[in-house]
Amino acid sequence: MDLSDLSRLPPDPLGKVLGPGFDGVARADLSATTPPVAALTTPFLSLDRTAVTDNIAALQGWCDERGYLLAPHGKTTMAPQLWSRQLRAGAWGMSVATQAQLQVALTFGVRRILLANPLTTRAGVERARAALVRDPQLEILSWVDSEAVVDVLGSRTGPDLPVLLDIGRRGGRTGVRDVDAARAVVDRVHATPGTRLAGSAAYEGAIGGDPSRSAIAAFATHVLQMHREVVLPRVGPGAYLSIGGSDHLAEVDDGLADLSPADGRVVVRSGVSIAHDDWHYSHAQEEAPPNAPRFRSALRLVATVLAVHDDGVALLDAGRRDAGHDHGLPVVLELWRAGQVVDVVDGPLPTASMNDQHTFVEAGVFGTPPVVGDNVVLGISHPCTTFDKWRDIVEVDGRLTPRSVAVGLVRTYF
Repeated sequence: MDLSDLSRLPPDPLGKVLGPGFDGVARADLSATTPPVAALTTPFLSLDRTAVTDNIAALQGWCDERGYLLAPHGKTTMAPQLWSRQLRAGAWGMSVATQAQLQVALTFGVRRILLANPLTTRAGVERARAALVRDPQLEILSWVDSEAVVDVLGSRTGPDLPVLLDIGRRGGRTGVRDVDAARAVVDRVHATPGTRLAGSAAYEGAIGGDPSRSAIAAFATHVLQMHREVVLPRVGPGAYLSIGGSDHLAEVDDGLADLSPADGRVVVRSGVSIAHDDWHYSHAQEEAPPNAPRFRSALRLVATVLAVHDDGVALLDAGRRDAGHDHGLPVVLELWRAGQVVDVVDGPLPTASMNDQHTFVEAGVFGTPPVVGDNVVLGISHPCTTFDKWRDIVEVDGRLTPRSVAVGLVRTYF
């Protein structure tokens, strides 16, 4: 399958996007017919194409200025249409988290794939090696942090699987904890047919312990030192060093301050940047140092007021099945009535609570009291766990308004 195949698909007939001008229309034709989003059944999730374009350019430009490679984490969106825009803008490759996500990337023709996890099943190893046999120009890198993982990768037939040494620290998530463990894993890679050491990797967002900015920068420095001491002597200046998620790009940049060309190429994996949000990452950006890249929110969830009770509490038809809530509930932004914006919240305010299919907005959030049938526009906190709740996302060109029209549908593959 490729993007041209995807463009011919209409919205999922059993999905959430329902409305005049959408039913049965190929997504490639929406830009010509431009159906109004105000006619859609709620809830629906929208994506601002202009914000996405600007966010992609901001991260790519930040990496280019520093000589970093970029492999955006595809798990955020699992949307090949958006991946292709990141690759066209200059991304070196794409990152994924699971074997299923790796298969999606292969299916849609991604040429360089960084699996930011170990391959721990023989079936997964065989699929990866078979993909390399079919296309020798393909590059698939996975992580190793134990001799047991290396043993699963071994084979005396077929191409070598390149691996990155995963560097962690005590109390964190994955990754070797010390130099002795790192050397043992690297030695096992070199002794195992079918594997090849290609560099180092780390995830600074899950190191455990003190999550302060100074601790993140110190960890990045530790990773660079381990890379130099254990990996570079075996790989040379062509080695990769992959670090840099979405929360702490500036701190990682600080920790790599004395990086030199002899250290190889840094590969950044930020995924959230493509859509950003209106709460969790937005607050982090406000507090970030000047050397951090800047992004803006691209996602909006539109819901309808179903009922108003208890002195003005509004009940909406969107809930936990429609928006991420692990890093904070959605925030209230606007009130629409009869195709007009009738109220805008002065600064995003978190919703009061959420059930599976409902959201509660406290009385007094809007200066204009909501009534049944009004639309409430919500901003998202943590896009990673919002994208996965939608098969089709309505794309608009610019900030969402009651007069916005659809210019496309973004399909996800979770």
